[in-house]
Amino acid sequence: MFLRSMLLVWFSTFFISSAIFAEGLASKEAINYYNEGVKAQQNGDFDAAVKGYQMAALLSARYHKFIINNKGAMYAQMGDIQKAEAAFREALTLDPDYQPAKMNLGLIYDAKGDRLKALEWWYEAFEVEKRKPKTFLIEAPQQVEVEESVSPSY
Repeated sequence: MFLRSMLLVWFSTFFISSAIFAEGLASKEAINYYNEGVKAQQNGDFDAAVKGYQMAALLSARYHKFIINNKGAMYAQMGDIQKAEAAFREALTLDPDYQPAKMNLGLIYDAKGDRLKALEWWYEAFEVEKRKPKTFLIEAPQQVEVEESVSPSY
C-alpha cells in the first residue's frame, strides 16, 4: 500500500512537471507563431496572420484575448465591421478591463458614425487606466502598536 502511494506520488510529480516543462516550450513556440501573425497582419497578409494566430492559440491559451483583438482589427481592416465588433466584444468577455478592445470598439462606433457610443467606449478604456494603481501597494497590518523609544544612555 505504501509502495503504491509512493509510486502514485512519483508519477503525479513526473507528469505534472513534464506538463509544466511542455507548457514552457509550447509558450516559446506560441510566442513565435503569435509574432509571425502580427508581422503578417501588419504586412496585409491576412491568411498568414490567421495561420500564425491559430497555431499560437493551439499551443497556449495565454494569448487568446490578444489574438481575438488582433483578429477584430483584421476584420475591420478588411471592412467587415460586424465581425470586428464581435471579436472585440469576445476579447472583453475574456478580460472585461482589456483596454485595447475597448479602444477598438470606440473606433468601430466612430466608423459607424455613432460618436456618442464611441466616446462611451473610449471613456470606459480611460477609466480602466485611471483605476490602475500609480504606486506600489504595500499591505500594512490593521493595527500597529508604537512603542515609546527610549534613548540609550551611555
